[in-house]
Order: sequence, then C-alpha cells, then structure tokens
Amino acid sequence: MDDTSKVVLVTGSSRGIGAAIALLFAKHGASLSLTGRNAEKLSEVAKKCKENGAKQVLETIADVTKEEELDRLVEQTIKTFGKLDVLVNNAGILILGNLDAYTSESFDALMSTNVKAPMYLMKIAKSHLAATKGNIVNLSSIGAFYNNSTALVYSMTKLCMNYITKSCVKDLSKDGIRINAICPGPISTEIFDNSFTNEEKQGILEKYASSLKGRVPTVEEAADLVFFLASDKASMVTGECMPFDGGVFVSSTT
Repeated sequence: MDDTSKVVLVTGSSRGIGAAIALLFAKHGASLSLTGRNAEKLSEVAKKCKENGAKQVLETIADVTKEEELDRLVEQTIKTFGKLDVLVNNAGILILGNLDAYTSESFDALMSTNVKAPMYLMKIAKSHLAATKGNIVNLSSIGAFYNNSTALVYSMTKLCMNYITKSCVKDLSKDGIRINAICPGPISTEIFDNSFTNEEKQGILEKYASSLKGRVPTVEEAADLVFFLASDKASMVTGECMPFDGGVFVSSTT
C-alpha cells in the first residue's frame, strides 16, 4: 500500500512533534485525522497539511482523557475516510517532580493522558487497523530507560507505554497489525520550553552538545522515524521501543 492511500490519525497534532508528523504524512499525500485541544493551533496545522499535499484533513477537538471523546474521534475518522491505516499516539503531558512533590492530582493527570488514553485508543481502533493490516506508533520517552527521580511519575508512564507496546505485539500480530514506539530524548518543543527553567534547559543542551551527535534531535527527525515505522519499508519491525536521543543513553551506559 503506497503512502498516498493511507489514512493516518495523529493525537496531539496541534503542535510540536505531532504537528511535524502530520505535516510529513501530508507531504506524502496521506489523508489525516488530526486532534488536539486548541482549535486555533489545530486549524493552523491542518491548513499547512492541506497546502503541502494532504488529500483530506479532518479536525477534531478532543480531550484524550475522556473516553467518549476518543470514541467520537474514531467514529468521525471512519465516517469521513472509511478506514484507518495508521494510529500515532503522540498526545502526552510532562509534569516534573520527585517523591516529595508527588500529588494524586499530578499522578492521575499523567496516567490518564500518557497511559490510559493511548491504551484505550488502541483498543477501539484495533478492528479498523486489522481491516487494513495497519500499524500503531506510540510516542514514549528516553526517560523510560533511566532511573530519574526528578521525573518520577512521568518516566513511569513512559515505561508503561513501552510495556504496552511490547505486550500487545502477539495479540495485534494475529490481525496483521504492527506496533512500535519511539523514545525521544529532549527535543526543543513548547512542552520542553515550558517544563524547565532557563538554567535547566541550558544544562540539558550542554549535555547534548558534548554527546555523540553534538546536539538535540529536531521534531522533523522524530517525524522521519515515525514515518518510517509506519511505512511498508518497516514491515519486519514490530514490538520495538527505539531510543531516539543521538546516542546519549547508550553512551552513558558503556
């Protein structure tokens, strides 16, 4: 199946990595189901996608923590396009904090957005992906591989995402569905900028400046990896959780 016939659903597509993923699929002629909470920003991304080759773009304002809104998202996608080939679970939030900073509110917010939402979306999209022998790409984090006390619950949610990705392989493979995850390190996005102080950001950038690649990855490079995993060229790749940090993690463990 060539890329121009694909229908791709991208959550959290109004900004950052999600917007870059949507734009890349658009440039290859895919039809897109985009969702986010900011109508103005989502419309801006949809406009760019249309200008860059998307066959058709559906915009759905949705809160991924509400199952009824995810039901509506999938229903509208199928009603509009008649099928679904690729699900990209990109929506996520970052709340930093160690054990002392733990609150039930932040725990529930992180779990609802980063774990429950993608898992539920996978469940309700499964039959549609089975019909197209499609695939799922989950956005995890390099934080899933570290013992990181300053991002305790966030890193735990990304470890959960990796566990879900690997544990669902057998069941999904029975229906011809592939599933993979990418695990980015810090990328210069709105979430990154809003989550760290200038001093913390400078420290992270300096760490990456002295890394194997000498810089942080870009959102476009993250989109390239997602696009590859969703393409037929990756037909033998499933159940993988791929670090995407320019070698920072592997160089710190060798």
